[in-house]
Amino acid sequence: MGQVRRAFADLDEGQVHYWTSRTPVENSVPVVVLHPGPGTARIQVPLLEHLSETRTVIAPDLMGMGDSAAPPHPANDPPEIDYYSDAVKRFLDVLGIETFDLYGSSLGGRVAIDLAVNHPDRVRRLMLGQARILKGQNHADFATRHAPKVEPDQSGVYVQFLWSRLRDLYTYFPWFKRNAENMRKTNLPDANLMHIAFIEQIKMATTQHLAFAAYYRYSIEDKLKQIKARSFVRGDEVLALIPDAVEWVPAMTRDPLTAPSDDVAAYAGQMVRFLDE
Repeated sequence: MGQVRRAFADLDEGQVHYWTSRTPVENSVPVVVLHPGPGTARIQVPLLEHLSETRTVIAPDLMGMGDSAAPPHPANDPPEIDYYSDAVKRFLDVLGIETFDLYGSSLGGRVAIDLAVNHPDRVRRLMLGQARILKGQNHADFATRHAPKVEPDQSGVYVQFLWSRLRDLYTYFPWFKRNAENMRKTNLPDANLMHIAFIEQIKMATTQHLAFAAYYRYSIEDKLKQIKARSFVRGDEVLALIPDAVEWVPAMTRDPLTAPSDDVAAYAGQMVRFLDE
């Protein structure tokens, strides 16, 4: 596998933390990877290592998540998804990246969709690991319960909440419906891997809700119809809305940090084959 390293880039509102190929691949179109949430680019490192064998990879922490600076967020003007996608675009400008392939999942998928629609001249190919359309009560439940605002307290109750949510993310879907019918058919990850994921949760505890509030305010149906990049999409209702999209039956069902290494390698292989078509 290739190796990746950490780096920072400067934007007007602060620094962006990102992971990138230790040895960039010459003459390759870079692959920009936008992480899901609650999570950060750290969770994508095993996937980046596989992709970096044949591609230059760049995976930023979205603003206010991981080690990236928080977005400006006056109470009367909270950031929307277009802020997060514009921040990614400005970050890539700083790196001198003009044309790129783009992968996003969940929160990162929303940001990737917005970036592809707003800058079709820059996104060569788009890969959506997950881009769920939520409606009605399902949307309301996620919007109010999935990623609430977290306030630190001196007794550490907020720390217990973050750990419990992390554990429940691996146990139930959605994590806040702790019923037998919502249980995932899988074991908890290794405790050391959960520790790594938990550290990332702590970093963004007080600002992650801003990105998720924007996520749930962002309607993607019309946006999906405007995508011009050739797209690789998980087979659901999103697939039908993107012109000429290619169905993706993913070889990996967990996040790259906790998935079996063979699954991560197979998933990366699916991505590379699509990019090479």
